[in-house]
Amino acid sequence: MNRFLVAMTGALLLASGCAKQEPEKKECQLEAFDLSACDRSGLSSVKAEGIWHVNVSLEDGSETPGAMNLTPDLGHLFGTSLTERQVEGETFFLASDFQNPGFEPLRFALAGCQAPTPERVRGQFRRCSGGAADLKGTFEAVHLSRQVGEPEASGVELVREAALPDKAIATDVFVANGYAYVTALSSGIYIFDVRDPTKPLGTPVLLSSKGDNWNQAWVKDQTLFVASSREGILLYDVSNPAAPKRLKALPTPAVDVWGLYVEGTRLFAMSPSPRAEVLIYDIQTPTAPSLQSRYVVEDSAPESGESPVGGVVHNNQLYIAHWRYGLAVADVTPPNQPSGQGRFGYDKATTRWVAAGTIGARTVVFEASEGWGSRVRALDVTNPKNIQELGSYTPRTESSVMGLTLVGTKLYVAHSLDGLRVLDVSDPYQLRLASWYNTWRETDPGRGRFFLDGLSSVRVSGGDSYLYATDTSRGLLIFREQG
Repeated sequence: MNRFLVAMTGALLLASGCAKQEPEKKECQLEAFDLSACDRSGLSSVKAEGIWHVNVSLEDGSETPGAMNLTPDLGHLFGTSLTERQVEGETFFLASDFQNPGFEPLRFALAGCQAPTPERVRGQFRRCSGGAADLKGTFEAVHLSRQVGEPEASGVELVREAALPDKAIATDVFVANGYAYVTALSSGIYIFDVRDPTKPLGTPVLLSSKGDNWNQAWVKDQTLFVASSREGILLYDVSNPAAPKRLKALPTPAVDVWGLYVEGTRLFAMSPSPRAEVLIYDIQTPTAPSLQSRYVVEDSAPESGESPVGGVVHNNQLYIAHWRYGLAVADVTPPNQPSGQGRFGYDKATTRWVAAGTIGARTVVFEASEGWGSRVRALDVTNPKNIQELGSYTPRTESSVMGLTLVGTKLYVAHSLDGLRVLDVSDPYQLRLASWYNTWRETDPGRGRFFLDGLSSVRVSGGDSYLYATDTSRGLLIFREQG
């Protein structure tokens, strides 16, 4: 499972079965939708152009966010080319067709029912296989733009940026020993020399994933650890970053790894499949990790999407972003015998990012969901058996948080559409926006390809006081706080 598949309406692209010879019922044509109860008067003011985010709510209660890019030559819907567009008067209808070899052709269709504003449309959704609707629901679509009236930046300056070659999608960054390791899913890792972040970054070294998906990287001493979807944890010798040398892959057999976290001499790897587990290694010798435990949250249900995708450690407590399960807390004081301590769950949980620290007399975890309606929650986990929500921060409904880093009482948030957000969290009841830098520009190459589009990660380098971030279109960005 790939992190972008979750939010690229990958579920909608799965065909329903093998090819069959059935008459086309055309249940995804405009005429097949019953819009008689709709107030369509506002649709006449909608301009079907630019980049939109779309949230589909299916009849079974599940939700799937996606994107569409409407251009003069039709554009794209859910990653597929638009084949029909009727937007005039009180009609708003879009449809795209997708053919997966060996399966029935699929058609996606959106029929507008109302438009509260020219930038927002609600209506009915259908997916048809062979002409028959096999998925039905509703949708909400929002035209994307920057926050009205907000300056590009406040309290943060952009020092340097470098796009990735070959239209690679930058998803995360780790900085160590004067080098930035930018993960880019199926492209691999791009290694930039950032010993002087104010100078041009030059051409990066590419460590190719050869079609694998590399989700995250971490460097300990001179060893690079890579979270791989196919091979688990990959180890490279980066004593010479210009020529990394592969050492090995762990474990055997391989697992899918999304998140990595190093605390002291321990490596924690979050693996959503096949066992929904956290692998804990002793890395006193980084080149020779020793497996200490394979921890599965005791009461989790992997078959329901309750799987570990990220995590951090603070004071020997492991805080796991456990997707549909929510936040899971485990005591890892004895690393060979982790034990569950508590959880924080909520309806339709999509816990993807966590950061933890001590603020005042409390242990506070910042938990962020991923997807439509994404938000940051401040949780008091001083007593993990009775976790309390203290405050929250929601940038905007139609976009998503994509990364968190906590330093003292500053929380650095990578928010896809709203760029870098720096929150003052000294009072966890009131998460206050202190500074920001808007990175999303509609004109950037590749915008509108998928829902998780924009600023995708942020790290704070303790060595040089710069902020390092990645953007899915703009690549590596280096910031400096002002004042």
